[in-house]
Amino acid sequence: MLDAFEEAIVRHGVQGASFARIATLGGFHRSLVQHHFRTREQLVEACLERLVERYVDYLERVAEGGPEALLDWLLSPHGPAGPPRIAQVADAYAALANADAGAAARLGDMYERFIAALSEALGDRRELAFLLVCVAFGRAGLEVLGIPEAATGVARETARRWTG
Repeated sequence: MLDAFEEAIVRHGVQGASFARIATLGGFHRSLVQHHFRTREQLVEACLERLVERYVDYLERVAEGGPEALLDWLLSPHGPAGPPRIAQVADAYAALANADAGAAARLGDMYERFIAALSEALGDRRELAFLLVCVAFGRAGLEVLGIPEAATGVARETARRWTG
């Protein structure tokens, strides 16, 4: 069911991913979707939770290649996208976050989990994780995620200490 929801998100955006579209894409009856997920909000939450888990799992697999592999991934020209499906779903949520404070808050939670996993992969260096995420996601990406100025301030201070 979540696979069908993700497909609907990729095709129609989060707002356009109705129970009817999900059922059609998944090949099951709409009432089955409503039985498992009483509200659209529950479905969105389940999908976002799965997205976070997949992204963190992917980060951990990349981190197994050591710090160099992690830096290559984070600082690649395409940014820390992950596998295409994960990136497509994350982009759809980011678009929703521009207009929906609840979605922005959920993406902020995702960011916090990502920072924690990245920090752990870097040997519990949270300041370095902040700095790398600021560089990788850029200002526009951080604003969509609702990242407070304080977080980018930590990154600036970290960079100043390392360069000065």
